[in-house]
Amino acid sequence: MLPNFLIAGGIATGTSFLSATLAHHPDVYLPRIQRPEPNFFHYSWKFSRGIEWYLETWFHEVGSEKAIGERSSLLLTSDSSPKRIMNTLGKIQLIFCLRNPIERAWGNYRFSVLEGLEPLSFDDAISKEAERISSAEGIWSEVQPHAYVARSRYASFLREYLETFGSDRVLLIKSEDLGRNPRETLRKVLDFLDVDSSIELPLPPNYSSPSVVSRAVQVELREYFGDRFPEIVESIRQENVFADKNSSVEDRARFAQLQENLRAVKEPLPSQLRHRLRDLFESEVAEISSLVDFSVEDWV
Repeated sequence: MLPNFLIAGGIATGTSFLSATLAHHPDVYLPRIQRPEPNFFHYSWKFSRGIEWYLETWFHEVGSEKAIGERSSLLLTSDSSPKRIMNTLGKIQLIFCLRNPIERAWGNYRFSVLEGLEPLSFDDAISKEAERISSAEGIWSEVQPHAYVARSRYASFLREYLETFGSDRVLLIKSEDLGRNPRETLRKVLDFLDVDSSIELPLPPNYSSPSVVSRAVQVELREYFGDRFPEIVESIRQENVFADKNSSVEDRARFAQLQENLRAVKEPLPSQLRHRLRDLFESEVAEISSLVDFSVEDWV
């Protein structure tokens, strides 16, 4: 069965929180495995595997649910996704979580650091972003873990989605409202999906990324754990205790090192960098304000 809705918006916009909450609704299907996200319509190497592979991988457990979907955070700022989605799934429903571009860029950076993918300071990463994007090769040319500013420029992409699918098929959520008033926002989403919005769903952890003490240590730990590292990071973000029955003595020692390298307190964006980003995003926020039905005055 083909999905009839997709959740997107971007890294550090609340999509994890939203999808984890919606998964508790009896009439909503979302894949149980949240990481890695599908991003089928963004990644060329996944899209080339075909729709049958996509359905078998993420939708093989679909039952009698009315709303069938998945979360892929990279779809909003993807050049190829709107056309691929339309040609493959038709005019489905789209839910985009939109966050202050400044805070989204900072949140994206903090997540990349947590993932062990970022050895640079935020200031240096912004300065070298264009160079890093243009020099990325292979799958990293589409992964782009360092596209902090680029993926916060989503006005033109959003306009294309609205023109392609129609405004009645696109629900725009202000991420800050999802955080401050989750119940009210969830009712809007459930009404949009045409399922019972009177059901009170349990709220998951906030999925905020803890602060990293040493970026270099985090990079080293990613190299050690390899493909297991994203799963370990996700367990930390979900406030779960990571357990691997096949872990070795060294694994446990490295995990203890990881825990020592993290701090629960969320590191704030330095004021001088906030001013720098405000100048970068001033015109972007103005364009976004013409496309959404909520105020973005608090974004600048």
